[in-house]
Amino acid sequence: MATILAVFAHPDDETFICGGTLAKYAHLGHQVKLVCATKGEMGRRMGVPPIATRETIASIREKELEEACKALNIDDLRFLGIRDKLVEIQDLETLIKRVIEQMKDVKPDAVITFHETLGGHPDHCSIGLATKKAFYRYSKNLGKPIKLFYLSSGMVANKPKEFGLSAEQMVQVNVNNYLPHKLKAFRAHRTQTEMNDWLWKRDEISLRKFAKFEYFIQAQSPYQEGLDTLL
Repeated sequence: MATILAVFAHPDDETFICGGTLAKYAHLGHQVKLVCATKGEMGRRMGVPPIATRETIASIREKELEEACKALNIDDLRFLGIRDKLVEIQDLETLIKRVIEQMKDVKPDAVITFHETLGGHPDHCSIGLATKKAFYRYSKNLGKPIKLFYLSSGMVANKPKEFGLSAEQMVQVNVNNYLPHKLKAFRAHRTQTEMNDWLWKRDEISLRKFAKFEYFIQAQSPYQEGLDTLL
């Protein structure tokens, strides 16, 4: 079986953007490892009603992420210990080396991270850039092929040329059978999701809100047109 390494910035990135995909591969028997750069301690959401304070939010979000990982069947969670919203000011070379250390330990067959410009949040783009550079250094003399993918939204996937991408780069993963795991992981991130009334209705109602596909961008050419898997 294969190993997937996901490198993200905050607790909930793994669930909100690609929870169905991570759950799918984990439940198919592959190993899924998650590296989270921060504990999301500068986030504004504290729960509804508030269950966290500025002093307790880091430890609460760490526990929420642990619970979400159980829901998605992620078997290995690691933190880089960087303060939330400060990833972008980290020394890039140091950050690259720290990610390479994770790759050497995990020995992934595929790596998922944020796109360095399409990631939206500065922390997303920064960890994505560091992971991309780490990937190419790590894989250069590895002796076996491994894959790098960037997270994508459906908006980008449907109109890739508008974002400087080719249609061939897009990957569409069917996660329909794994949406219950994604829902459970969403609910684990209580501080971030309790304001979303639809999420706390009956399961069959909440599940209707989720799309059955999640999208990724192939980082390495030549691209495989119509690719629907990360492995």
